[in-house]
Amino acid sequence: MLQIILAVLAFGMLVIVHEFGHFITAKRGGVQVNEFCVGMGPTLLKKEYHGTLYSLKLLPFGGACVMEGEDSESESQRAFGKASLPRRMLIVVAGALMNFAVGFLIILAVMQPNGLNGGYVVSTLEQVDPRSSAAGAQGLQAGDEILKVDGYRILLRSDFEVALARGADTDYEVVVRRDGKRLTLPDVRLEPTIEGENGRKMIGLTFAEQPGGFGMRLRMAACTAVDYARMVWSSLGMLVSGQVGIDQLSGPVGVAGVMATTASYSITAFLQLVAFISVNLGVMNLLPLPALDGGRLVFLLIEAVRRKPVPPKYEGYVHAVGLILLLALMVYVTGQDILRLLH
Repeated sequence: MLQIILAVLAFGMLVIVHEFGHFITAKRGGVQVNEFCVGMGPTLLKKEYHGTLYSLKLLPFGGACVMEGEDSESESQRAFGKASLPRRMLIVVAGALMNFAVGFLIILAVMQPNGLNGGYVVSTLEQVDPRSSAAGAQGLQAGDEILKVDGYRILLRSDFEVALARGADTDYEVVVRRDGKRLTLPDVRLEPTIEGENGRKMIGLTFAEQPGGFGMRLRMAACTAVDYARMVWSSLGMLVSGQVGIDQLSGPVGVAGVMATTASYSITAFLQLVAFISVNLGVMNLLPLPALDGGRLVFLLIEAVRRKPVPPKYEGYVHAVGLILLLALMVYVTGQDILRLLH
């Protein structure tokens, strides 16, 4: 039960962080915020302060920062539509930026050295076994920094395995930095042919370890955050291409369940998951879909091109339809979550 409460609180915190991003940039930009609510459903508590209604609702999922004139015409000089275009763009993306920032800070806080000598293992090769299929005149050499494998950007040591798993063969195009120069190796065989002491087959590559100072920790945290965002994009691509079915999506119930299970194992693993979900929320909200921040940003970009805004009522209609579809999807995935719990 404690893990479930912790998961719900963490998920709710991420929503508050997102909405606070919209809230603080709107307030600082002189835009009237009519309501700032946390949660969904019936209102439990509410209080008006300096023209803004603050409310806490029953269900700890979701939230909203309701601004004057956001989806309708308003004559108020503090309406959302009266703010400058750059200011409105900043307000719209501020929620996602806050999620990215919180995700990065959590990663930075829990980041631990992963090397045997207290440092971080990087994507630079320390040794290449002469028996390795990747060795040779046209292959990899000690000191090579691996930049890409079959077009997949290598940010972390773990990305190397991900790149290999994405490949359909054992031959790869590898881009490295060697002696300060970028070099493309068009046909490198990365096949586990060397038998280790435990009988496990290895490729024969040893990656270097760098000291774990704060600068290195900062770099590794940033790369991890980018990797999290890339995982979300990859998953979306699999969904669009049909590799993953819509029935495999999870909603708030499923996410909270995974978070609770992870919390029972390790607080570090739990915080890493919270960071991943925070980055996930940032990416998802910037998708160019109606009712999401990305959809609102699209209308602002159209305004920048047209030199005049789309009438708020028409934009409101589009977002209303998007919201209905989004809620329908939420109901569906929540139903799937509940069915999985029952089974």
